[in-house]
Amino acid sequence: MMPPQADAEAVTLARSRFPRGLLQPEGSFRFAMDALLLARFALPPETSREQSVADLGTGCGVVALALLLDALPGTPGTQCPQAAPDSEKPTRAQRRAFMHATGVDIDPLLCEAATYNAAALGLADRFAVHTLNLTEVRDILSAESFDLVVTNPPYRRADQGRHAATERRTRALFETDGSLETFVRAGGFLVRNRGRFCCIYPAERLAALLTACTAARLEPKRLRMVHSKPDRDAALVLLEARKNAQPGCVTEPPLILYAGQGEATALTREALEFCPHLACNARGHYQYGDPA
Repeated sequence: MMPPQADAEAVTLARSRFPRGLLQPEGSFRFAMDALLLARFALPPETSREQSVADLGTGCGVVALALLLDALPGTPGTQCPQAAPDSEKPTRAQRRAFMHATGVDIDPLLCEAATYNAAALGLADRFAVHTLNLTEVRDILSAESFDLVVTNPPYRRADQGRHAATERRTRALFETDGSLETFVRAGGFLVRNRGRFCCIYPAERLAALLTACTAARLEPKRLRMVHSKPDRDAALVLLEARKNAQPGCVTEPPLILYAGQGEATALTREALEFCPHLACNARGHYQYGDPA
């Protein structure tokens, strides 16, 4: 799988379609809206300094690539022009410095896909991918070498429920190659002192996530619960932790994804303003857990 030699016109087209058009190997788990929510939640604050990010379990690279695209100076907060609400003021992303990203995944084919996708988006010079088990991270990557670590780890324990039809889908959904603690420990090793660790995880397993973070010296600092509808329990939680930080966590207002009933169900304005990439889905709207 050779990365494309994309010209300027092809890059512009690929960016306008993002996240549609990303190469995803057959039999792999198609990324879902949770990956896009994580990327938006983790977007760094305004800074004049270059930011480095590690994406653990990068898959086809969608989280890291969304971060890189949204951090391009002079570009809007989304590459999908019809998605962003009108505003006369520049977005935070328009004032953000360049980022460099490193993706880590155990699957060689997914790593190839991530490399291909970066090249197609004109980001090959700012995205490196390593085929590694997370237990090998310490042997290849330097300690405390990243400003930000992001991860969208498998949501289910290895013994929880029926496994998927393919090994790649099973790896994405179940903790067969690494537990939650494995992902968090790797993040704690890679992120610099006072650096940020951002994760999305099932809300019902929040206690396990908080426990794993504090054990890795990652102090929870920001939480946001994600609900499919206002009257539903939270489905997901977005967490930001900082390495060796003082205790104290802010709980942000809940993010409500959908309004309406039946055929009238649609993404809320709140969801689109938070993550404009959601509007780029070719089918028009998502359901929780749907692939992009």
